[in-house]
This record gives sequence, structure tokens and C-alpha cells, in this order.
Amino acid sequence: MERRTVLGAAGVSLAALLGGCLGAFPRATGPRNPPDAPADQPRQTPDRPDLVVGTFDFEADDEGSLRVFGTVENRGDVQRTATVTVTARVDGEPFVRETSLAVDPGATAEWSVTFDVSYEEFASGGDLGVDVD
Repeated sequence: MERRTVLGAAGVSLAALLGGCLGAFPRATGPRNPPDAPADQPRQTPDRPDLVVGTFDFEADDEGSLRVFGTVENRGDVQRTATVTVTARVDGEPFVRETSLAVDPGATAEWSVTFDVSYEEFASGGDLGVDVD
């Protein structure tokens, strides 16, 4: 009989302790909307470029030179001419190649450039950067 009383009291005590924790879900705090911009400094949405580099990668061409290739996406609604600038750095020395291509609105176009640098030299610690204008 004492065992039932002890277990019953333990169950009631545990329920009482947890009851306060589980009694209500937490409520949201903080503002529901972002604050208004100051009157003398209106907010400006940054321009989103129409031309962006979609993807790029590199490999060795048939002669063992570094070849960089990828895609350019045109997010705009008119055809644009993209100039892709690829910079490969090998031992701190920059090698630059450019290529231009037309990209239809809402489309993706492929590009490729080859450097006068061996793939092996580049792969052993080179650095690569790709930009589009």
C-alpha cells in the first residue's frame, strides 16, 4: 500500500513540474514587419545584373593546356552581348583570356577559353576567377 502511495505522489509531483513547462506554447516576439526607412534616406533595391556566370569548370585540352569552360545566363528580356573574363593565376602570375558571345533573353550560352599554361602547372596550386560584363 505504501508503494502505491509513493508512486502516485511521484507521478503527481512530476506532472505538476512539467505542467508549467508544457502549459502553453511560446509566443512570437519582436516586430512583425521591418521598420520604415528614414524619411531623408529612402531604401533602394540594388540592381540585379542581367548577365551572370551560370557555371564554370576546367580541364586539360588535347595538348595538355588549361581549358576553362562554362555558361552565361541572361536574366533580362533583351539579347545581350556578354564578355567573359577568365583569370588564371599560376605561381602568382596572372594569365587573362576574354571571350564575347551573344546571349538570348532568358537563355544560357556556353563559352570556352584555353590558356598557354599547362593543366599540370595550374592543378598544382593555381587560382581561377571568372567575371562577366
